[in-house]
Amino acid sequence: MRFWGKIRGTQADYFIAEGTSDAAAANADGGEEDPAARGDVEPRGEGINVYSYWVTNCPEQKNWVALPDLKPEDLEAARGARAQFTGNLNQKIYTNPFFFKTE
Repeated sequence: MRFWGKIRGTQADYFIAEGTSDAAAANADGGEEDPAARGDVEPRGEGINVYSYWVTNCPEQKNWVALPDLKPEDLEAARGARAQFTGNLNQKIYTNPFFFKTE
Protein backbone atom coordinates (compact mmCIF):
# COMPACT_ATOMS: atom_id res chain seq x y z
CA MET A 1 0.00 0.00 0.00
CA ARG A 2 1.25 3.46 -0.84
CA PHE A 3 -0.08 6.97 -1.21
CA TRP A 4 -0.68 7.47 -4.95
CA GLY A 5 -1.65 11.14 -4.99
CA LYS A 6 -4.24 13.85 -4.61
CA ILE A 7 -6.76 14.99 -7.21
CA ARG A 8 -8.31 18.40 -6.68
CA GLY A 9 -12.08 18.68 -7.02
CA THR A 10 -14.46 21.64 -7.15
CA GLN A 11 -16.22 20.64 -3.88
CA ALA A 12 -13.66 18.34 -2.21
CA ASP A 13 -10.34 16.72 -3.02
CA TYR A 14 -9.63 13.01 -3.55
CA PHE A 15 -6.76 11.32 -1.72
CA ILE A 16 -5.83 8.08 -3.50
CA ALA A 17 -3.97 5.01 -2.23
CA GLU A 18 -2.63 2.24 -4.45
CA GLY A 19 -1.96 -1.33 -3.44
CA THR A 20 -2.43 -4.99 -4.15
CA SER A 21 -5.10 -6.88 -2.24
CA ASP A 22 -7.91 -9.34 -2.83
CA ALA A 23 -9.87 -7.56 -0.09
CA ALA A 24 -10.64 -4.71 -2.49
CA ALA A 25 -12.83 -6.99 -4.60
CA ALA A 26 -15.31 -7.58 -1.78
CA ASN A 27 -15.43 -3.89 -0.85
CA ALA A 28 -15.71 -2.55 -4.40
CA ASP A 29 -18.86 -4.35 -5.46
CA GLY A 30 -20.61 -4.87 -2.13
CA GLY A 31 -19.97 -8.60 -1.93
CA GLU A 32 -21.62 -9.38 -5.25
CA GLU A 33 -20.31 -11.93 -7.73
CA ASP A 34 -16.72 -11.36 -8.82
CA PRO A 35 -16.76 -9.41 -12.15
CA ALA A 36 -13.60 -11.21 -13.31
CA ALA A 37 -15.43 -14.53 -13.01
CA ARG A 38 -18.04 -13.25 -15.49
CA GLY A 39 -15.32 -12.20 -17.95
CA ASP A 40 -16.27 -8.49 -17.82
CA VAL A 41 -12.86 -7.36 -16.55
CA GLU A 42 -9.29 -8.54 -16.53
CA PRO A 43 -8.48 -10.63 -13.44
CA ARG A 44 -7.25 -8.77 -10.35
CA GLY A 45 -3.47 -8.47 -10.42
CA GLU A 46 -3.22 -8.58 -14.24
CA GLY A 47 -3.24 -6.00 -17.02
CA ILE A 48 -5.06 -2.77 -16.21
CA ASN A 49 -6.14 -4.20 -12.83
CA VAL A 50 -2.66 -5.02 -11.56
CA TYR A 51 -3.23 -2.57 -8.68
CA SER A 52 -6.24 -1.82 -6.52
CA TYR A 53 -7.14 1.77 -5.63
CA TRP A 54 -8.84 3.31 -2.60
CA VAL A 55 -10.11 6.88 -2.35
CA THR A 56 -11.23 9.24 0.40
CA ASN A 57 -11.97 12.93 0.83
CA CYS A 58 -10.48 13.05 4.33
CA PRO A 59 -7.67 10.63 5.27
CA GLU A 60 -8.03 11.48 8.97
CA GLN A 61 -11.52 9.93 9.07
CA LYS A 62 -10.22 6.58 7.74
CA ASN A 63 -13.27 6.01 5.53
CA TRP A 64 -11.50 4.71 2.41
CA VAL A 65 -13.63 3.41 -0.48
CA ALA A 66 -12.28 0.69 -2.78
CA LEU A 67 -12.70 1.64 -6.43
CA PRO A 68 -14.11 -1.05 -8.76
CA ASP A 69 -11.95 -2.90 -11.27
CA LEU A 70 -11.66 -1.39 -14.73
CA LYS A 71 -13.01 -2.77 -17.96
CA PRO A 72 -10.96 -2.02 -21.09
CA GLU A 73 -13.90 -0.09 -22.61
CA ASP A 74 -14.14 2.08 -19.46
CA LEU A 75 -10.49 3.04 -19.77
CA GLU A 76 -10.92 3.88 -23.46
CA ALA A 77 -14.00 6.03 -22.78
CA ALA A 78 -12.32 7.86 -19.89
CA ARG A 79 -9.35 8.78 -22.08
CA GLY A 80 -11.68 10.68 -24.41
CA ALA A 81 -13.60 12.45 -21.63
CA ARG A 82 -12.71 15.91 -20.33
CA ALA A 83 -14.39 16.95 -17.10
CA GLN A 84 -13.57 18.48 -13.74
CA PHE A 85 -13.86 16.31 -10.65
CA THR A 86 -16.25 17.47 -7.95
CA GLY A 87 -14.98 15.27 -5.11
CA ASN A 88 -18.26 13.33 -4.90
CA LEU A 89 -17.99 9.68 -6.02
CA ASN A 90 -21.74 9.54 -6.79
CA GLN A 91 -21.68 12.58 -9.12
CA LYS A 92 -22.63 11.87 -12.74
CA ILE A 93 -20.07 12.89 -15.33
CA TYR A 94 -21.34 15.25 -18.03
CA THR A 95 -19.04 15.19 -21.03
CA ASN A 96 -18.97 14.59 -24.75
CA PRO A 97 -18.72 11.73 -25.66
CA PHE A 98 -21.16 10.75 -22.93
CA PHE A 99 -19.67 8.67 -20.11
CA PHE A 100 -22.18 6.34 -18.41
CA LYS A 101 -20.39 6.20 -15.06
CA THR A 102 -20.01 8.32 -11.95
CA GLU A 103 -16.81 9.84 -10.66
